[in-house]
Amino acid sequence: MEMLYENSQILQLYYALKQKNLVYNHNFTYFSNKTSNTPVEYNHPDGWIYIDKGTGGQISLKHEQCRIVKSSDASITMHFRQQLHEFPRWKSVLLGQHVTSQIQLSAETDCTISLKLEDGVTTSQKTLSLSANNQITVNLEIDIADNASSLTFELSCSTPSAVICINYVIANIGNVAIETLPCMVSGIIGERKQYIATANPPAEELSLCETPVALNEHQTRLNSVINYRFGKQGDFSLLPDLRGYFSRAWNNASNIDKNADEREMAGSPNIQGDYVGTVEPDIFKEHKHTLNFAPINILNPTNGSPSNGVNITSTSDTQVTTKGHQETRPINIAELYTIKWA
Repeated sequence: MEMLYENSQILQLYYALKQKNLVYNHNFTYFSNKTSNTPVEYNHPDGWIYIDKGTGGQISLKHEQCRIVKSSDASITMHFRQQLHEFPRWKSVLLGQHVTSQIQLSAETDCTISLKLEDGVTTSQKTLSLSANNQITVNLEIDIADNASSLTFELSCSTPSAVICINYVIANIGNVAIETLPCMVSGIIGERKQYIATANPPAEELSLCETPVALNEHQTRLNSVINYRFGKQGDFSLLPDLRGYFSRAWNNASNIDKNADEREMAGSPNIQGDYVGTVEPDIFKEHKHTLNFAPINILNPTNGSPSNGVNITSTSDTQVTTKGHQETRPINIAELYTIKWA
């Protein structure tokens, strides 16, 4: 009997090792919206939704942990979650499967937290009392319904001013959660790519060469990266419209782009300055043309002495006129620009 049990565990481990981690940015490596202020303001980590509408709530990265300071309002609940189903054809992969998640965390203060896995039909939940400076590892499992509409992992807390430090969150199909599995997302969400032989983006990417569209409730990971910088529609970010644009490296106070302070964010003209994602119109650099006329000797009518009819040292400002063309451009090739959402 013991041998059968051990064989069963080995088979479960082997099965889990063939899966992928459903959690993106599971150890909080990516914070696209952190600032260069001192101290650094982190906002939410990429891929995660953080909501705390109370006073004094804060999220940051400290000692390679996601550190959440709960607001001081007892009536406000802090939510920290990620939608794990955000990849193409997720239903064929997840529906009817058993998923095991794991979180490793500690608290700097005594507090009560709730952990939840839900798929829109079924909910698996644990409520835990954390003691200060006591690190724990917790597993949470769910059998995903055949008619599930999503899969979400969530940590919530209502304890005023609680401080929670999360090392990682992982989840995969099977009965064993494994931290070292490759992520279901291959690459970095928000990465811009380009294609020369197709006008159709891959399933895990969205076109940036069309009328701007808003993200939706199943693209929250990309929404967390873009974070409304190109405008918003309802509760979701608009994608930038890159049709016809050339790309330019960010000036970043180098003074190479002389008009960097006048740049405007694509889709959000109220955001102006030297920022990633801003655009500027085409322009001609101010210039002068020398007029190289040959001198003509003429007689001065006053005294009869010879003189030059043209001052060959003069310069003349010229007006820019369009003669048959509507823009100034280098030789170029058209490509499809896309952005990665899954």
